[in-house]
Amino acid sequence: MTPSTQSNARAGFSLVEVLVSVTLLSFVMMGVGGAATLGLAQMEKARQDLQYSADVQQLTDSLVAKGWNNVATGSSTIRGRGVAWTVTNVNAKSQKVAIVVQRRGLANASVIYSDTVTLYLSDTKVQ
Repeated sequence: MTPSTQSNARAGFSLVEVLVSVTLLSFVMMGVGGAATLGLAQMEKARQDLQYSADVQQLTDSLVAKGWNNVATGSSTIRGRGVAWTVTNVNAKSQKVAIVVQRRGLANASVIYSDTVTLYLSDTKVQ
């Protein structure tokens, strides 16, 4: 055997090296898959929070658009989420609107939370 054929016969990977590299690659891929799953779950939670905020903003905008002294106590459902508001007169020129919005917990969907948003409406005429 010449030295050039001897070096060619020894080139390549052994079966043990291939098994070790495939095992390491599989662990890395499992880690990447777990991270992707966690990332997607967090994105879904963020989407739900954003939708919740948009629903509350939509309701407050519609109550503000009705204007002072035109809003009455009521309730509604927005995308399956219960919303109720109560109107109380603070004085002759302003009203307090307490908006109670229900939402499901992010960690435990069977838990219902109630958040309260307070909105004040007043007469635009200054005397």
